[in-house]
Amino acid sequence: MKLLRRHLRRWALLLLSLGWVGVGVSCARGQSGPNPVIGVITPEYFRFRQTVADDEPREPGGGWRAVCIHAQLKHGTSGAKTVCKFEVGLPLRTAKQGAIPVEEAQFAAAAMANRAVRDVLARAHPGEMLAALCEDFKKTYAAMLNAKYMGAKVGECRSAGTETVPFGIKLGEEPEP
Repeated sequence: MKLLRRHLRRWALLLLSLGWVGVGVSCARGQSGPNPVIGVITPEYFRFRQTVADDEPREPGGGWRAVCIHAQLKHGTSGAKTVCKFEVGLPLRTAKQGAIPVEEAQFAAAAMANRAVRDVLARAHPGEMLAALCEDFKKTYAAMLNAKYMGAKVGECRSAGTETVPFGIKLGEEPEP
């Protein structure tokens, strides 16, 4: 099982690195919209912590894991920046998928976050407020994640016991709004 997980992890990192090259190329050609999107969040940022035990095996789904991410959004030409704070929560087990290994959850969460931010920022209009883009990202990301894992949530960082993970910033050094 450990060998299989290690093998899946290597493939996941390879696919993410290929996706990063593809994003750079398509943005350079203008195929993803008028705004270049730089940066990729990797599975390692999704340091999920179990917040609810899966202690009802007779139920179709159970348990919960979550992580809080603080990611910097930056407008390339103006230099304006903000921190988009969001919690990602996933069930440990669903009726459809059964038990969801943490590595699978991390890879899916990262891949969909990257896709959601590209979708939102690529269609953003000049001068659009970064806080509004953050909210649009959370809605887009939540829909994508919930389509994959029924019951998944993206929202405000609220769950007790989750880790706050910075992406593109140092905690405590968030830019002023």
